[in-house]
Amino acid sequence: MTLPPQAGGMFDDVPLPALQGGYRPETQNQVRIEQRLIIRIAPSAPHREEFVPQPTIPVRVRERKMGDCISMTLLAGVRPMSDSRLMLLLRDRRIVGADLQKSCSARDFYLGFYVSQTSDGQLCVKRDQIHSRSGMTCGIEKLRELVPDD
Repeated sequence: MTLPPQAGGMFDDVPLPALQGGYRPETQNQVRIEQRLIIRIAPSAPHREEFVPQPTIPVRVRERKMGDCISMTLLAGVRPMSDSRLMLLLRDRRIVGADLQKSCSARDFYLGFYVSQTSDGQLCVKRDQIHSRSGMTCGIEKLRELVPDD
C-alpha cells in the first residue's frame, strides 16, 4: 500500500509500512539506586562542674599507641585541642587525640564534624575524610589514646 501522491511531499513514493517500521523508541531497563549515610559527631556538651569555679590542677596526660581505626559507634563528641589536633571523646570514657593533615585547622571543627558511613563501620587513619560544617575536609594522620600520667 502506498500513500496517495501529494503535491510537493517529501515522501511521495515511500510506502506507509516502511515509515512506521523505521522508528522505534529506545527502551532502557537500567535502575540505579544509591544510598549514603552521613554520621554527625557533635561537640561534647559542657559538664555542669565546668561552670563551678575549681582550683586549677594541672592534669598531665601521656599518649599511648592504639590501632589506626576507631569504631564510629564509640564516637560521642569532639573538641579542638590545638592548631591541628582534635580530642575525640568516646562512649567508653576514653579520650583519643586525632592529628589532622598539615593543611587543616582544628578550629574548623569546633561545631563537630560529619563522616560518611563506611562498610566496616570504622573511622580510619589515612583512609577516611571528616567534614566540618563550614565545608573544610580533612584526613586524620594519627590516632593516640590519651591516658592520665601517674
